[in-house]
Amino acid sequence: MKSKQVLLLIAAIIILSILSVACSKGQATTPAQNPVSTQEPGITTQESVVPTSEPTGVPEDVPIMPDAYDLDVPNQLNILYKVDKPIKDVVDFYQQELPNNGWDQPRNPDSVVGSMAQMARTKASGDRITFSIQFNPVGEFTIVQIYITRASK
Repeated sequence: MKSKQVLLLIAAIIILSILSVACSKGQATTPAQNPVSTQEPGITTQESVVPTSEPTGVPEDVPIMPDAYDLDVPNQLNILYKVDKPIKDVVDFYQQELPNNGWDQPRNPDSVVGSMAQMARTKASGDRITFSIQFNPVGEFTIVQIYITRASK
């Protein structure tokens, strides 16, 4: 009887350990996301991450919002990033910036419903860009997914 209780206790400890490790993985941060303060006697410094140039891999005709983070550009046709702005600010940014980069307003209006938005633009060359934008109310950030289709030359 005691051996069953010990076995159950060990199994419960293992299960709780696995659950605590699995739940904590999403909470890990990197130094780039959180500035680090260092102190030496009499000297206080603050490290910060400041982008010095445009993100690598992003095509020149695709604007990226200032303060974007978690930028993922697996190729020059797909871009994904997050920004700590409400969805209205993201849509307003792209409505203003896309014409400055040669993207024309489509016949269909942009679709903004609640915490989701869809946008599409074209160029005279036949290139097409589409946006899927979603606000995450829990984390209070917006995810921007950009898909580009280049016309055949």
